[in-house]
Amino acid sequence: MRIEYKILWVEDEKTWYEDTKGLISDYLEDMGFVVDSKLCKTFDEVKTEYSLNQLKDYDLLLVDFSLAGSPDGDEIIKFIREQKRNPILTDLIFYSNDIESVHSSIKKYEFEGVYTSHRKDFITKAEQVINTTIKKVQEVNTMRGLIMAETSDLDNLMRGIIQKLLQSDISEQIEEYINKLLKEIDINLDQYHLKDIKDKVDNSGYFNSLKKAKTINKLYKLKNIGINKFAYNYDLKVISTRNLFAHVTETVKNGQKVLISHITGEEEIFNEERCIEIRKDLIKFRTVLEGINNQLK
Repeated sequence: MRIEYKILWVEDEKTWYEDTKGLISDYLEDMGFVVDSKLCKTFDEVKTEYSLNQLKDYDLLLVDFSLAGSPDGDEIIKFIREQKRNPILTDLIFYSNDIESVHSSIKKYEFEGVYTSHRKDFITKAEQVINTTIKKVQEVNTMRGLIMAETSDLDNLMRGIIQKLLQSDISEQIEEYINKLLKEIDINLDQYHLKDIKDKVDNSGYFNSLKKAKTINKLYKLKNIGINKFAYNYDLKVISTRNLFAHVTETVKNGQKVLISHITGEEEIFNEERCIEIRKDLIKFRTVLEGINNQLK
């Protein structure tokens, strides 16, 4: 699971879908996720989606029992669950106003890993199931993977922004600033064939995340694009968190999970609230960087 919580939603009433998705999105945002929902209105659309990547990317499947002009939802669930070569065991909610028919189908086909809900209770059930799926991934190793993947994406986004700046009207100021940052490294970059400024920016071994963040901060000072103290806050909220999770031991103290840094020996409580805070920080800085990138032509 990444910052995007991916939902495959099989529903033919678009207005109901849009309204309900908005409520689900609000809940997931509170949990530190961004919703990525794919709407399928028919069985054929589900089959097409399956052919792309066997539905492997989805965190939750939502299926309406009654679809106009298509087989009942139980045929869709049967199709999903009976794949032998690539079994799909993703959590699934089967919902309808006719909840008795839903229960009959579950019993008839002996579906496993399927939750049920009446439409009027759908939001409550969806939140309960989503919370269950999130708790499954709030372990240190899983959070480490999420953090590393997301910070890598942020690194790439910053590099792309900086490459744009090197072709902009402030290219000279930016290049001068980057070279100043690189002088802090006690190494001759020429021996690594890093003479061109763009090559230097692309080399994350020397032009690391903090140097990228400082360059983004320089953009704010030169053009008032972005946010003030970007580098300071990025280092505090993103880089330090990445570094912590890269080098920690997990233990339990006074009934709470605690992370102990291999490098500094510092301790940090690891719980649901901390996981939510980390995800929200990653979303915040991605939003800032995407906004900067969109402002630059």
